[in-house]
Amino acid sequence: MKNLISISTGFLYKFTRDRNWMINAIKAFSPDGVEVSFARPGPLLDFKISDSNLKYLKSLKYVSIHAPWKDISYGDNQKSKDIINAIKRLYDLIGAKNVVFHQDKIEDPSFITNSGMVVSTENMGWNEKPNTIEESEKFLNENPNVKFVLDFAHALTISHDEIPLYLDKFRDKLMEIHISYKDREPKDHWFLHKHDSPKMRELLNKLKGFDVPLVLECVALDESEVSLIKKEIDYFKGISFD
Repeated sequence: MKNLISISTGFLYKFTRDRNWMINAIKAFSPDGVEVSFARPGPLLDFKISDSNLKYLKSLKYVSIHAPWKDISYGDNQKSKDIINAIKRLYDLIGAKNVVFHQDKIEDPSFITNSGMVVSTENMGWNEKPNTIEESEKFLNENPNVKFVLDFAHALTISHDEIPLYLDKFRDKLMEIHISYKDREPKDHWFLHKHDSPKMRELLNKLKGFDVPLVLECVALDESEVSLIKKEIDYFKGISFD
């Protein structure tokens, strides 16, 4: 596949909350991009990017941000304003091209659409809300300035058939694809190359023709799994899915 390959900092969240450490570690794998991800507001509000990491991110082809999705509801309140301001400062500083929000955390869509950033929402998993194509379509129709991120793993937890339906429905709004493996066990996102199969390759073939970055959201559970990110990159860049 010829899509740009980006790595989420969430890949290393079990080791540290220091995003500078995460970005520096990711650099060793030479991705095309990085998605700087924050689960909670605190680490975002405290984040000060190092000069070397700023220079590195600005050299990449694709940089994005995943906005906090825990302990926050985006609307007309001071906490939201502080978080949006922090995201916007980082967005401008690193030259980000997209900010991903969880739809269920958005109380007032105008609050993010008027932020001066390219913003998007993603589909959620089987045990999260909202998690249907119809709900995503309604929200995106009501908020035409919001883009869409396909979360491949979240769709897998509902039905493999969801993936081509999302791609067809939102092809004109698609900004990036979050990619990893997930089932209905309450665990983290897995390395997808470990779950290779004819069926998985059939699904991945559906991604062809969508010239958007693939953001790897696999999580290293311990130090022995950190090097597996190279195999994950090679899986997408080096294997023909025909």
